[in-house]
Amino acid sequence: MNQTSAATTQPLTDSIRRVVDAGKITLPPLPNLVNRLMELLRDQDSASSRKVARLVGTDPAVAATLLRWANSAAFGGLHPISDLSLAIARLGFRQVTSAVTTLAHSGHFRSDDPVKSRLLESLWGHAVTTAMASKHIASLTGGEPEQSFVAGLLHDAGKLLVLRAVDHLETHDGADIMPPVLDELMNVLHTELGHSTLASWSVPEPICHAALHHHDEEVDPDHPLAVRVQAADAVACKMGWLA
Repeated sequence: MNQTSAATTQPLTDSIRRVVDAGKITLPPLPNLVNRLMELLRDQDSASSRKVARLVGTDPAVAATLLRWANSAAFGGLHPISDLSLAIARLGFRQVTSAVTTLAHSGHFRSDDPVKSRLLESLWGHAVTTAMASKHIASLTGGEPEQSFVAGLLHDAGKLLVLRAVDHLETHDGADIMPPVLDELMNVLHTELGHSTLASWSVPEPICHAALHHHDEEVDPDHPLAVRVQAADAVACKMGWLA
């Protein structure tokens, strides 16, 4: 950031931190279902498709979506099934967590404003591409693919919070924030706000850490998940999904 842009954005970054710290701006948390799934699947030896099905079955919309995916050609759905536990067995436990997180997080990327909708579409494309790249890198390097997928999907959650904060400042304080300034605000704030948001959702700490450190100039080999997300983020940008 040069001195001119720093002088322009510093008062705004302070204002955004203030409204976030005051609780005036938040992101709706991921459904409790996501955290309960993550908790259940931490011990795969005690998990079973029936236990996961009982948990997922508490949300009919999610259950219906998982059944539809399990019956799709992508998951070898040559023989239709209607039993949720069989669908989960076909999808795989970890895949279910990724799918439910994707369904839940996608709701954060919607807006009735056409301009904001295009920006959110770009952010969503970047998130999904990063998630898929992170999962692939994990499969090549001995990491946990589904955790890597979720970390990639959530790594830029802080940018969504910045967008909400900017809306708040424009509505309540009369601020007029132009696109280049918005980009700078997201770049400056999204890692710290993403970390605090994910921590408030009780997301596992390695995923929170990846959100905070995925732009570090020096990689930390003691945190391989953050390294994978950083590499996947670069892949997504290289593919044209600039966020």
